[in-house]
Amino acid sequence: MRHYRIVPWKQVCDSSISRDGLKRLEWMDWYFSHGRNAEATCRHFGISKSVLYRWLNRFNKKNLKTLEFDTKTRRPNNVRATTMPLYVQKRVYEIRKQDLEKSKYEIQEELKHEGIYSGQSAIQHVINKHRELLNLQHRKRMRIHRNRSIKRIKAAWNLREKELGSLVQIDTKHLYVLGERFYVFVAIDCKSRYGFINCYKTASSFNAADFLLKVIDYFPFRINAVNTDNGSEYLLHFQKACERLNIPHYFTTPHTPKMNGRAERLIQTVEYEFFNYQYDLLPNLEEINKRCILFNDKYNFKRYHRAISYRTPREFVMLYLQKGGQPFSI
Repeated sequence: MRHYRIVPWKQVCDSSISRDGLKRLEWMDWYFSHGRNAEATCRHFGISKSVLYRWLNRFNKKNLKTLEFDTKTRRPNNVRATTMPLYVQKRVYEIRKQDLEKSKYEIQEELKHEGIYSGQSAIQHVINKHRELLNLQHRKRMRIHRNRSIKRIKAAWNLREKELGSLVQIDTKHLYVLGERFYVFVAIDCKSRYGFINCYKTASSFNAADFLLKVIDYFPFRINAVNTDNGSEYLLHFQKACERLNIPHYFTTPHTPKMNGRAERLIQTVEYEFFNYQYDLLPNLEEINKRCILFNDKYNFKRYHRAISYRTPREFVMLYLQKGGQPFSI
């Protein structure tokens, strides 16, 4: 607790001044307690003499509120008045009242067509002066949107290695086949590296929800939670599917792909180890999905992964289930 020599602590508490006011009170206390030495006070607190003398002249020992900024004294005595004629102000008011969406630029152009020339700042000053001319509908819509938006919860790091299906990362990557664009959805279990991919014509939330159902059917274990980025395909129908299936949906932080790193790595594997070598691939969705089935079999049953001690994801899952949740001997 700070004790002051020039005023009792009870007076300081009763006055309830701000932190800046207490700081100035400390200046005054040090000044009067050290022989009214202004130069030493300024050197001690690192302030200029003009600042110290300004607050010394305002300071009243019986009224500590004198150490607070008075916003009334900061207002100029002579405020600049608008030079816009009254009839122009009325015309701006009428134009804006008819259509609240009209900006100051549009109003300026409309006035020019009527032979009236006025600055944009002056027009905006007229709009700001009348509350009924302010377009508050956008703020209301934003507030409604915030209330309806999905809560973006972040997944805990320990979910990755907790158990099979504790966290499945899902991501989307566009794929060009002979100039035509397709979207490959990928899913990977963080624990076992069990993966699944499927291709769609569009990256919609309806297709994302359909992909989630395919992942659930394909994985040989239960999915307890999913982690996606903040793309629009993972809202609406996808979110409803997660709620219906009672699967928690976690989101990554925007512009942070490392939070969905295992799905990003699976996308690179799909590109570099598979689709880049499909020279006979045609822009046909059924044909591409047949290749996706081949990749799923290769990735989960034949490809050895260093992260799981050079086992295939299928072998890892079987060992994990046989040993009661511990795939390696300790």
